[in-house]
Amino acid sequence: SLWKYIKTQGRVAYDDDRLIQVHPRTAGWIENLYVRTDGVRVERKDDLADYFSPDVLWAQQEYVETLEAGELESFGGSAAGSPAQSFRERAGVGMLRYLKVPSMDIMGLERSMEPREIVPIKAPQGGVIVEHNVREGMFVTPADNMFTIVDLSEVWVMVDIFEHQLAWVKPGLAAEMTTPAYPGRTWQGTVEFVYPEVHPKARTLRARLEFENPGALLLPNMFVEALIYGGPRRDVLILPREALILAGDREYVVRALGGGHFEPVEITTGMWRDDRVEVLAGLEAGDEIVVSG
Repeated sequence: SLWKYIKTQGRVAYDDDRLIQVHPRTAGWIENLYVRTDGVRVERKDDLADYFSPDVLWAQQEYVETLEAGELESFGGSAAGSPAQSFRERAGVGMLRYLKVPSMDIMGLERSMEPREIVPIKAPQGGVIVEHNVREGMFVTPADNMFTIVDLSEVWVMVDIFEHQLAWVKPGLAAEMTTPAYPGRTWQGTVEFVYPEVHPKARTLRARLEFENPGALLLPNMFVEALIYGGPRRDVLILPREALILAGDREYVVRALGGGHFEPVEITTGMWRDDRVEVLAGLEAGDEIVVSG
């Protein structure tokens, strides 16, 4: 048996599935900013900024008026919790949630019945701020990307595969990775995607490996060395690497004929693995060859 594997190099990249952008749902102004630089780590629901929006204020006022109308109906003897009233209240809550007003702020509004001019913008997920595009006092619209947050609990590793190795690579294969930044440590992962395009000059194609990243030790653009395991090939005819003689685009071994006689034989090779080479044609099992060419 001869195990297929590919040894290659690459770099760590963000997992695009764990990248999220934060946009406002309506136009407004940034009043206070809590994240002022890229690279800051945040947890889910951390405050990123304080935000004033006339639309958010109007929606709160509408909801308060709806709640007050319900209280008046109950006081006047009308049936409390009528279907129409319940629908208006649900619609009010739905609008506030659409505008990304936090649930705790909605509950506080129901208790105090006083709209807040300033509402917080919270992180929708934990991770690292890789881009922030706002300043205090800035006017923002739904088209503006205020923050970009990436979760580094899993990362991609982008590697190059030679064209002749394409048949060995497919999604789901096991992979492992090392990096000079952490000598002696190995990460286990899988081949997640193989890009369907060959570079016209380098004759390589890109593959994307996926690794878990506990502790966020692997950082974007970090250099790594990777191994992709393609599984075993059974019943392979092999010879020692040193027995192979390379002559231009041809490959030879020296076969022993017996009685001190030898002859060069042209062969066709397949996989190379460390000090062993697969023989596809030109020799048969049991042939005697010169061990070192």
